Amino acid sequence: MKEKYAYDPVKEDTHAIDGLIYLAAIALVVFLFMKPSDLERRTFRILVFTAVSMLVCFIGRFIVPMRFRADDSSVSFYRVLRNKIPYSSIKSIDLRTETRSYSKKSGLKHIKYVYTVEIITFHCDNGDHSFAGELIPSHEITKPSDVSEEDIANSSFKRLKAFIEGKMA
Repeated sequence: MKEKYAYDPVKEDTHAIDGLIYLAAIALVVFLFMKPSDLERRTFRILVFTAVSMLVCFIGRFIVPMRFRADDSSVSFYRVLRNKIPYSSIKSIDLRTETRSYSKKSGLKHIKYVYTVEIITFHCDNGDHSFAGELIPSHEITKPSDVSEEDIANSSFKRLKAFIEGKMA
């Protein structure tokens, strides 16, 4: 079983940390190009490399798709790095959904958007591993989501959980 899914952070409050990392990288780039003559050449190159790496990683999060692959003995989650979980170490699997919201300013009014996230948690011998994916895309709170109950019942994480439980039995 192999599938791509729409990544979302497991914890809802990580968006602020992402913004801080982005702003720190931008501030570092601006600082470096305002005062390049005050820094030693090697220090300047190291700081430029650090700032560019931070920006590339931040932008890459939106470009590189998240995917998982389950075979007969393990499940692997991929983005840039691989997180492999063998079935023999899995004690239990939890699946839950969360409805999250955010506001956007459009002209003079704030529009509230909602979306639903599905979170799968593997309770293993070496700790818990959680992954989240967007189940229902964001939409205005006053409009319907255009997702049927059948789509929700056949989500990628629900199929993955059923597949793994079938292999573990």
